[in-house]
Amino acid sequence: MKTIVCSILFMLTSVTACTQEKKGDSPLVTSKMKTINSIPFLTKQNDFVYVDKTSLKPVTGQKFRSASVFTPTGFAVVGNGKDEYATIDENGKIVLDFSTSSIDLNVINGLTFYKKEIEYEKKMPAWKWEWNILGSGIKKEQTYHKIEIGVLETKQILLDEEIPYLEDNYYLSFVSVDENHVFWNGNLYEIKNSRLKKIEQNIAELLENKRFLKASNAGFSMYELNQKKAIHNGLKGIETFSIQFDKETIILKDVNKERYEPEVPKLLADPETNDVYPFPQYEKVFPKEITKATDSQIDFIKKTSLVYSITNSPYFLIGVFNYDHDIWAYDWLYIDTKGNITDSIDSYHFKVLDQVGNLIWPDRKMILPNQFIDKNWKFGKINSYEGMNDLYLIRIEDEKGLRTMGLWNSSKKIWEIKPEYHNISVLDTEKQIYTLQKDDKGLYTLYDNKNKKSIGSKAYQSINSDGLVSTVINSGQTKYFYIDIYSGKEYKEN
Repeated sequence: MKTIVCSILFMLTSVTACTQEKKGDSPLVTSKMKTINSIPFLTKQNDFVYVDKTSLKPVTGQKFRSASVFTPTGFAVVGNGKDEYATIDENGKIVLDFSTSSIDLNVINGLTFYKKEIEYEKKMPAWKWEWNILGSGIKKEQTYHKIEIGVLETKQILLDEEIPYLEDNYYLSFVSVDENHVFWNGNLYEIKNSRLKKIEQNIAELLENKRFLKASNAGFSMYELNQKKAIHNGLKGIETFSIQFDKETIILKDVNKERYEPEVPKLLADPETNDVYPFPQYEKVFPKEITKATDSQIDFIKKTSLVYSITNSPYFLIGVFNYDHDIWAYDWLYIDTKGNITDSIDSYHFKVLDQVGNLIWPDRKMILPNQFIDKNWKFGKINSYEGMNDLYLIRIEDEKGLRTMGLWNSSKKIWEIKPEYHNISVLDTEKQIYTLQKDDKGLYTLYDNKNKKSIGSKAYQSINSDGLVSTVINSGQTKYFYIDIYSGKEYKEN
């Protein structure tokens, strides 16, 4: 199940990319997954009890003030009336004791990673007091948060720190490299007996095909998992390089230039060979010579501001930003590893996103050609998430200023969901489960796009991908409970 994680603001700097999803890769080791039949059920007393999904019979006698669904590994976070939280297993046994720390869980490679966090005020030494120049007092405390991250199955603690609230944070952003290795917080770990052993550290970037980049004063080195010898050594970040065409040397300047210096530059070059490896996977060398191009294509290339490698293909993107504010986008050409320039290429499930997750390539005209649009339409942000392939959420403004969203299929050239909604959100990309909001401040309903039908008959203030919904009751209070997002079944007492 994939959920929306991208922002909706447009920025021109720090462009990033999302490669196509590779079949066979999975963040979970399925042999360790369980069939979960329990679900939190809201009683008339506003307590949660865990019940069997089918029979709705309680599976334990425990009651909680809050409760989450179980992870695929069989754990859930529960809360009591004292604003304390704990983690339980399927039998109701407490595996992380109740405390005032919040708890988050994430499952990767069949292991359950947890994060406990609490915010508090810490007394500071006199030299760190904050003096108010207006004379209203002295602040002798500073806000901190205590964070613990570990493996739930073995109680292995990976991190235990107290950090100034505004200075740093840690997340459960574990990434599966293969079934025996995970990447987290700049480190590569090997999994043995459900415990993590650090085998590499100071990793600047994790790449596809079990490769990674390490940074040092000498530059960047590329390694492959279980290989001690570097694939490339001493790679340097660049923004200027040259390419040859006939007898002319074309100097490309300010390519992939960033407003703020990135941890890993978007172009890495080998000083000895002058080979240039472009972002996002740095997996192939940009051609040193153009073998075939028209005069207009050469003029375009001289203005290049962005170069990306389209992974799992022989092509590179060449982008020039169009400063016409009515267009506000990039224009594109493509070059293959042999130096051939072309105006278009075959379809690849490769997407270029800006820093906050808005789609830059393929651009709107590639996705939604002009012959399929109303001439008075203006376009806003376009989003597409991992697993959506040819489906795109497109924002439109008509001649009256009304803003709506629709779901467009770029291969079939049809609106899967017509642009008649204020908001559309993705709950499950694989099964194509969406939420629809007809009007601003309106309620959300469930929609099954594969089968082209509404799910259930109820509408809610909010709907999460795990089935947690909210609704406002007669007293004006907000009530939270769970539903099955695939059937609309509600898990609460009427």
